[in-house]
Amino acid sequence: MQRNISSAEWRIMQVLWECSEPMTSAEVVQKTKDERERSPKTIKTLLQRLVTKGFVDFSVDPIDSRIYHYFSKVSEDECIERENLNFLSLYYKGNVGGMLARFIGDSNLTSEQITELTALLNAKKEDTP
Repeated sequence: MQRNISSAEWRIMQVLWECSEPMTSAEVVQKTKDERERSPKTIKTLLQRLVTKGFVDFSVDPIDSRIYHYFSKVSEDECIERENLNFLSLYYKGNVGGMLARFIGDSNLTSEQITELTALLNAKKEDTP
């Protein structure tokens, strides 16, 4: 899994994560077709890309070999962690402090949010040797 997930592929992954059982392409199409007016063919192409990238796998239906059941090979948390690292590397050269400084500087944080962030940083400071 060396590639990133596009926003269109991310939506397919969300559908697979939301369902605890493997889904057919028709079921994935049904769950996503009205959102961005993507054709069933496009959704099936996105599924195939995710298989090629190693994020999704499938099994062949035991009764009808023309039907595939798709499922995620990675958890949502794993994908979020990966995307966060890619974002940090691409835009901030791995500098978490620089990224946080930019986000904090560009945000209108409430006093409560500042308190939460301070608590997170203090907890991280205590965990760091």
